[in-house]
Amino acid sequence: MTILLISVTFINFIIGSWLYFKLRRSKLLFSDRFGYSASYFTSSIAGLVASLNLTLLFPSQFEIVGVLNILLGITIGYFYGSLLNEQSLIAGIYNGGISAIMGTMLGAVVRKPAICGLPENIVSEQEMMVFFTLFSLCIQGIAALLLLFSFKA
Repeated sequence: MTILLISVTFINFIIGSWLYFKLRRSKLLFSDRFGYSASYFTSSIAGLVASLNLTLLFPSQFEIVGVLNILLGITIGYFYGSLLNEQSLIAGIYNGGISAIMGTMLGAVVRKPAICGLPENIVSEQEMMVFFTLFSLCIQGIAALLLLFSFKA
């Protein structure tokens, strides 16, 4: 289980880094509007996926991981937002931080569904973790493909 979480987290970071360098290489080609949308979209998805994976990977240190997830989300948003102008920088930082909070909360609910009043015995905790880990990988991959498709359109 831990090996799956570590490998999916690593793959998600590689996809996010590859997407950042791909956008950075061609940042002179897109407009302000596309830069804002790309910053908004990528920082949201990357922050959500990274914080979800880290929350599932380190469940016993929830408070520390929660704070580190927010800082990581803001950092991701800064990098994606700094590709073009100040407007996209603000959008990237804001959405990276908000998505990191959402990912941390989603990870906490996956670990303990009773937080939201959901029944705990529908599926096991391990099945939920595998599902959401693979779901995060699919979300990151689909988001990267959609962004590359919109850049070429």
